Amino acid sequence: MPYNNSALETLAAFAITFAAGMLSSIAFGKYVDKVRRDAIDSVSRAA
Repeated sequence: MPYNNSALETLAAFAITFAAGMLSSIAFGKYVDKVRRDAIDSVSRAA
């Protein structure tokens, strides 16, 4: 059974997926920065 999605539905699905990807990318980048900063802090405290 073929699906007949409208252009607006397709655009909305793309926009939602794009926004979720951007948010996850930003969150992952901030997490990596925090882990890197915590690692540097723990090494400097140990010395």
